[in-house]
Amino acid sequence: MFNFAFRGQSRVGILSLILATLSGSAFAAGLPLDLIGAWHAAQGKDSTFSAARAGAVAGKQKNAQARALNMPQVNAMAGTGVINAYNKINKAQFSAPLFGSADNAAFKTQTDLGVNFRWNISAEQALYNVERSSMAQQLNKQAQLADVKFSNEEQQLILRVSKAYFDVLLAEDTLASVQKQRGAVAQALAVAKGRFAEGDVAIIDTHEAQARDDALVSQELEADSNYQLAFAELMDLTGDADVLLARPPEQANLQQLNAGELNDWLTLAQNNSPYLHMQQIQQGIAHDEIDKYKSANAPVLNLVAQAGGEELRGLGGGADSALTNHALSVGVQLTIPLFTGGMRNAKYEEAVALADQAKDETEAMRLKAGQQARVTWLGVTVGKGKIKAIEQALHSSKVKLDATELGREVGDRTTLDVLNAEQEYHSTRTELFRARYQMLLSYLSLAATAGALDEKRLMEVNAVLVAK
Repeated sequence: MFNFAFRGQSRVGILSLILATLSGSAFAAGLPLDLIGAWHAAQGKDSTFSAARAGAVAGKQKNAQARALNMPQVNAMAGTGVINAYNKINKAQFSAPLFGSADNAAFKTQTDLGVNFRWNISAEQALYNVERSSMAQQLNKQAQLADVKFSNEEQQLILRVSKAYFDVLLAEDTLASVQKQRGAVAQALAVAKGRFAEGDVAIIDTHEAQARDDALVSQELEADSNYQLAFAELMDLTGDADVLLARPPEQANLQQLNAGELNDWLTLAQNNSPYLHMQQIQQGIAHDEIDKYKSANAPVLNLVAQAGGEELRGLGGGADSALTNHALSVGVQLTIPLFTGGMRNAKYEEAVALADQAKDETEAMRLKAGQQARVTWLGVTVGKGKIKAIEQALHSSKVKLDATELGREVGDRTTLDVLNAEQEYHSTRTELFRARYQMLLSYLSLAATAGALDEKRLMEVNAVLVAK
């Protein structure tokens, strides 16, 4: 297994490492970072994943809120202040021992600058409340939605880390290819200059080699820039600044990754896709909204208990009256909305329309899940065939390169022919690496479409990368 570590290296040092790797030499510069390690590092570093994790924690509280809607609601109130009070009762019936009775009695009380203290404790338990029951169901579904979102974000993190990881490997391969070509061009240029000095070849060979080297300079700069960008993106995810990346061996066997049958994946994706699952939950929440406003005159029945009192004391003395009032009540309270200005009916019509929208969006998401499963499955199966074809093309281009070099030595081929064959070989080699990484990413994406992408699946790909 060969590893690359370019950060902090000079251009010459990078080339030396690449050439050492390509020739089969190994170097030790620390423990390599593989896909599993990169994913674990990203779990603690990536802000998008951290936000999803916090959202999942917050979502669990929706269950507690749903339970609270079915629990008694208890409130306490107390207040005090300065008050002027005047009360008068006319035509009252009055009777008292020793005083007889009267049918047209009048009572008057007055308190100036008195102190008034009030308190009340009330408890309410819903016995029948359609709107509150629907709200509880919605809260439970929202908690479920938060869990599904976090599960999906876990899988998306695997895909984002894997893509960033493979992008770095491909950028390394591309840079190595360009630098290897520059090395071959430099050697060809030296040979051409020597043979021209000896009069064996025309100056055209020297010019062609120099022109190819000039073109490769810009390609190397672009390849190096792409590598730096890819490496920075991976480091943003993992937080590791100086690491070696575990790589697949030159003769990596990817045929062992079995994509299975397309129909099986279509069924899984159209039933277990995380995005479809989230949309189905949203559809359920929309239906609960209909239930909240289905009946414009839905009654609300509550069990209500109250205890309260009021104390009034005068401060001026004399004719100031005092009042003490305590009350305790237990009973049921029925509330029927008779007219809400059309609000409940408007809410109901809105909920029906939104439920229809959610239904159509769910079906659209189901079709999209199947399409994604088909695309990624083909990415794996067709990718395997493409890899085999490119491997054969690479072998043929190597045979062609060797034959062209031999032809140049005997005078049948020019330096330009050799450089073209060299370019074809390295381009094919880079295309092979690109096909391998695309196929591996498709394999992971296929599992993600069905909500089945986990560490076990990632370990299958990781085993290919680090296989000896």
